[in-house]
Amino acid sequence: MQGRTSRLSSRFVIKSSDATTASSEIEALSLVAAHTTIPVPRVWHSWHDEHGLNFITNYLEGETLQRAWKNMSSAQRLVVMNQLADYVQQLRSISQPSPTPYPLATLSTQHPVSCHGWIGASLGHKFCDFCLSKTDVPFGVFAGQQEFYDARIERFITTFEDHAETLARLAVVRQKMRIRGELPVIFTHGDINRRHVLVRVRGPEPEDVEVTALLDWEQAGWRPIYWESWKWLFETPHIPEWSDFGLREIGNGYDDGVQLELELQDISGHVPL
Repeated sequence: MQGRTSRLSSRFVIKSSDATTASSEIEALSLVAAHTTIPVPRVWHSWHDEHGLNFITNYLEGETLQRAWKNMSSAQRLVVMNQLADYVQQLRSISQPSPTPYPLATLSTQHPVSCHGWIGASLGHKFCDFCLSKTDVPFGVFAGQQEFYDARIERFITTFEDHAETLARLAVVRQKMRIRGELPVIFTHGDINRRHVLVRVRGPEPEDVEVTALLDWEQAGWRPIYWESWKWLFETPHIPEWSDFGLREIGNGYDDGVQLELELQDISGHVPL
C-alpha cells in the first residue's frame, strides 16, 4: 500500500497511511492479539492529520525472512513456513462478528448477508487489496462471495470492454465462480510474504530458527478460505519452495479458488487500477 513506516526509537515505530488502510490494520492487530498467539506489534496510540491516519507500535526485533532466506537451510525454511501455516489456522479459528452493529452501510438490500459470511475488513468496514486494485481504492463491504466475485469481474469487464474475446473468457470465469458456490469465509492476513515475516536465526539447526513477528496487516480481513493461499502465491510466485508450500499447506484443499484467480490473471495480465 502507500503507507510510510519509520523507527521512532529503540522501542517504537510510527506508521502513516490513508484512513482506510491504517484503520483496517489497527483493527486487525487488535483482533489478532486478542484471539491468537501470533506475534504482532501492539498499537499504543493513533491520530488523524491532514495526510491520513498515524499510529505508533512497539518495535519487534528480527530480520526479514526475505533477507535471511538465502542463508537458511531447507529444513529451517520449512520450520518457518510450518509456523506460518499454524498462524493461518489460528486466524481461521476466529469467529466472524455479526454484521450488526458494525457499519455495513454499503451492503445492498438485494443481497442479504450470506450464511457463509460477509467480505470486508476486520470489523465490517471497507478494505483495500492489491489483488483488486493496484491503488489503495477501498472496496466492499460485500454481503457474500457472489457479490464479491461479481464486483471483481465487473472491474475487469470495464477494463476490457472493447475486447470481445477477453469479455467472453471473463464470462466463463464468472460462470465457474457461480457454479462453485460459496466457500467458508475466514479471517485472512492477505499479504503473507517473506518481506512481512521477521525471523531470528541462532545457528544451523532447524530448531535454531524462530518467527519473531508477522507484520503489515493492512490488507487483512474476511475473505473466502482460499484467499490466503492465493495471496501467498501472488506475492512470491518465483520461489517454488515457497509457492508449492502455499498451495499444499495453506490452500487447505481449496485449489480451485486459486486456479480461478490464476485464470483471471492470465486473461488480464495485470490487476485493474
